[in-house]
Amino acid sequence: MNRKVAQAPFSVGSDGTVFVNLAHVRGDVAMVKLIREARRMDGVLFLGISVIGAEKDLLIQAIDNAGAEAVAKMVGRRLHEQKQRGRRSSSRRLR
Repeated sequence: MNRKVAQAPFSVGSDGTVFVNLAHVRGDVAMVKLIREARRMDGVLFLGISVIGAEKDLLIQAIDNAGAEAVAKMVGRRLHEQKQRGRRSSSRRLR
């Protein structure tokens, strides 16, 4: 079992949730004690592991691709809406 604990004081989830690292604050690396203490506090508990090497590269590429797709859909939707508004306003001018 990996006993290394990240020393980053916080992390941000993809949903915008900010997580604080209790090990950073307490200096305590006893996992069971940290989890027990975290469960007594308000908020959502997040347990995770870091990704390394090729896994990290694949994950970053997948996130980048998903972001590019989301931006393309948003821009396409805006262009479509602008085009529709342009058609409506030009048809009103013709009347």
